Amino acid sequence: MQSYTQTKYDTLLIDYMKQLNNKKYLFEITKCCDYSTIVAVNKDATLIDIYKEVSMWFECCNIQELYTVSNITNEKRRIPVSATVPIKQYLEVQPREFFQPIYPVPNNVVYRLYLDDGHHTPHT
Repeated sequence: MQSYTQTKYDTLLIDYMKQLNNKKYLFEITKCCDYSTIVAVNKDATLIDIYKEVSMWFECCNIQELYTVSNITNEKRRIPVSATVPIKQYLEVQPREFFQPIYPVPNNVVYRLYLDDGHHTPHT
């Protein structure tokens, strides 16, 4: 019985992972201390939902900002806090240099965002 349960769990988890790109945007959130983790946000969500998910994941109610950085110019671009702008619409109008998948195919598409939660290490 235990083997069946583990097999079923593994199958369900693999299926969930395969479906992630269809249902959610994946963001690798990087803090100033270089700690990173992936946070998933529904594709139908708005920009404020990214802030909510990151806030819940990091147990942080004091997000200063979420931002991305151009892979060409190193320019920093703040993600607006908006309950009306869908994530999909926002990504479609941004220059590609700010939102490029950070892992190669065949991995899921993951975009990098940086989290400023007000905590800074001595070198930042």
